[in-house]
Amino acid sequence: MLSQTTTQVQRQQQRLTPQQVQLARLTEMPVEALYDEVDKELKENPSLEAVRSADSYDSTDAADGMDGMTGAETTEELEDLDSQGTPDAMETIDALDSTYSDPDDIPAAAQTNSSRFEAVASDTQSFYDQLQEQIGFFNISDSQKELIEYLIGSLDERGWLPVSLQQVQDELEVYHNITATIDELEQALHTLQRFEPAGIGARNLQECLLLQVRQGSQTDAAVPAERQPLLCLVRDHFELLMINRWDKIAQRMHLTDAYTHRLQRDLRRLNPRPGSAMGEAVGKSLQQITPDFIVETDYYGQITVTLNNGYVPALRVNDDDAQILAAYDAAGSKTLSRTERDAQAFLHENVGRAQSFIEALQNRQRSLLLTMRAIVKLQRPFFESGDETALRPMNLEDIARQTGLHVSTVSRATSSKWVQTTFGIYPLRFFFSSASQQDGEEVSVRKAEAALKDIIDHEDKQSPLSDDTIAQQMQQLGFDVARRTVSKYRDRLSIPVARMRKKSI
Repeated sequence: MLSQTTTQVQRQQQRLTPQQVQLARLTEMPVEALYDEVDKELKENPSLEAVRSADSYDSTDAADGMDGMTGAETTEELEDLDSQGTPDAMETIDALDSTYSDPDDIPAAAQTNSSRFEAVASDTQSFYDQLQEQIGFFNISDSQKELIEYLIGSLDERGWLPVSLQQVQDELEVYHNITATIDELEQALHTLQRFEPAGIGARNLQECLLLQVRQGSQTDAAVPAERQPLLCLVRDHFELLMINRWDKIAQRMHLTDAYTHRLQRDLRRLNPRPGSAMGEAVGKSLQQITPDFIVETDYYGQITVTLNNGYVPALRVNDDDAQILAAYDAAGSKTLSRTERDAQAFLHENVGRAQSFIEALQNRQRSLLLTMRAIVKLQRPFFESGDETALRPMNLEDIARQTGLHVSTVSRATSSKWVQTTFGIYPLRFFFSSASQQDGEEVSVRKAEAALKDIIDHEDKQSPLSDDTIAQQMQQLGFDVARRTVSKYRDRLSIPVARMRKKSI
């Protein structure tokens, strides 16, 4: 026998409003996509207008709903992250969204890494084009220009000149029928070494560092007083520096412990691979990258974090529309004609949409700045030195704890975003890595990878090391790694297996 019954079930559900969905989308957009979105909104909504100014959000008017955030934060402000809270508008989204505790969990559609721009061909300037463009900045003869162009073509991926001038002279004469003296080549190289970035055209590490210390100075005496101790260190005590004998250096230079630490800090700011600062390895063509953040480290260790809004203009609600709507609302709908009521509804929709869009941009800006400031705080040694091995293990949850944002918001804020630093341009995912163990302590996987690369760089190329042997040597260095871990690191560094690294006599 069939029967029908009626039951009542109480269920609580949360649904995202259109405004919250819009905020989530804007937070995930890189600056180029944001510009397109803003341009589209300006065309579709007559109540939204752009405030054309040089610095977009820096010149916003608080009365128009923008709170005057400059987008630039200094070192002192990086220390205040623990007191920051979560933007209220993000809370509902965060509660409904999935959690990504590690960058590897982020959906493929939202991921970005260095292979993205290395694999895409484009017509942007190459490493060599950027240097050759600088030739026009100097008043030189055609013959000198020809020599400089050849020297540029001889640079390696570090920006160094790996061959002797004698070899360059021979190559020019044999292959190009160009006769040049060593003195002429020296003069051409000296001109090349004045190009940006400083250190280009160096023949060894010491010369590379000296070029950076002497930047803008024709003689050692012209080097500013604050850089004289660093000049003395690199010029006169380089051999001790290479064996890390800071005790001897301090003794010979009559340094206090505090000044020794300062000198070490100043030294870490020099870039031993100036070619990498130009954003391209030899033989590769890069996709044009617009950084979403700019992180600058000055000579004294002051770090400034700036959100790059690109060509996105500041926005405000159209004054005329806002005033007309206020007048309609004050009069009351009963006193309005049908046409006026239609106009009131039209303005309510457009003005409300404009205000929501401006508010979403504000929240996006705040979330992105909080996220970038937290990354700089946790990875400060890297932003001071540019040393990848100084990166500490870090995941999205670490940033969420620092900022008070939900992990999913951090995921959106770091998705497809790039940062321009003193040492090059990096995707934000570059700063996230899992942990490896060294002497029982957690260290970044990149430190383990650097140790592995160093072992392979110093192996006998006629009898290269197997992964088992490399694992044993890394264990002697304190890294708790197995053979398959070595294989994974090696693959990540694009280093072939032992038999492919073998070189015949």
